[in-house]
Amino acid sequence: MPTLHRAPLWLALLAATALGTTACSNKNADAAASASSPAAAAPSRALAPADLLLTKVSAVAELLPFTATLNPLNSAEVAAEAEGRVLEVLVREGETVQKGQLLARIDGEALRQNVLEMQAQLTNDEARLKLARLKRDKQRELYQQGFISKLAFDEIENDYQIREGELAARRSQLARARKSLGETEVRAPMAGTVYARRTQPGEQASKNQKLFAIADLSVLEGSASIPARLVSRLQPGQQARFQVEGQDGEFRGELVRINPVAASATRTFNAYIRVANADGRLKAGQFAKGGIVLREVTDAIAVPQAAVQQADSANPWLLLVQNGKLVKQPVKVVLRSDTDRRFAVQGVAAGQTVLAAALLGMKPGDAVTLPKP
Repeated sequence: MPTLHRAPLWLALLAATALGTTACSNKNADAAASASSPAAAAPSRALAPADLLLTKVSAVAELLPFTATLNPLNSAEVAAEAEGRVLEVLVREGETVQKGQLLARIDGEALRQNVLEMQAQLTNDEARLKLARLKRDKQRELYQQGFISKLAFDEIENDYQIREGELAARRSQLARARKSLGETEVRAPMAGTVYARRTQPGEQASKNQKLFAIADLSVLEGSASIPARLVSRLQPGQQARFQVEGQDGEFRGELVRINPVAASATRTFNAYIRVANADGRLKAGQFAKGGIVLREVTDAIAVPQAAVQQADSANPWLLLVQNGKLVKQPVKVVLRSDTDRRFAVQGVAAGQTVLAAALLGMKPGDAVTLPKP
């Protein structure tokens, strides 16, 4: 029977060691190969439409903010000039009237009778004067012929002059009576809109009682309070832009004058802004909020203030999007508008795409993906 021989233990250990060494060598080689391969490209960041804006030329203005209440430039309170019962009222609030238009009538029967009496007395005085003139002419002929004395003629002449004075006085009285009768008709002193009616038919009106209020709404004016440190930047002729609550769009006005004396309580100066309102869109009493144009640039690129980095430094810049990457673009700030938070800048062209504001973690050179149209 054949004899089996066992391999020595040391041979088995040697073989195992050799296998381990080979495996380690293979792992090291794989690691080295991995280390020597190019680094993986950084991922591109997708931008939202709100992150971007397309540059364009737009007007940018530096404004001095103001608030004001719009009031009619011209208005009038219409008061009764005669006493009596109100017979009729012909207008109501909100109606447009013309200068001289009849607004109301007050009972003037007593004044009418007075006018008739004065007219009758005037007729009598005219007849007396006519007779006195005939007597004077006849007495003059007799005096010239020597039939009467100079004293007698002077008496006739004096009587004529008295009659002439009485007639002039009667005419004046009649004119006053007619004027008083005319005052029973309350008429509009100006063209405009009735905004207050303070009497009704049948009520008793007293002299100087205010019956109506009329305003010309074609031109409005607002008074804005300006701090003393800023009033030196204002001058008449500057334009104003504002909005009013409840109406869309921007309205324009003009600074027409500045009160040179400060208000004692606030130490502010009143600046008066006039607004043309021929179309009647604006109403008296509306609250206006806007700004007076101190300086304006119309030929530069307008961007949000948030788009410009280091705006207060000597080297401001923004981020352009070019060829799928962010590019640092130096710009020059021409004008700053804190009212609408925009800059007028130079250094970029119209039609370029820029970041609308700084994005966390984004820097020049980063790859970006634009939103699909």
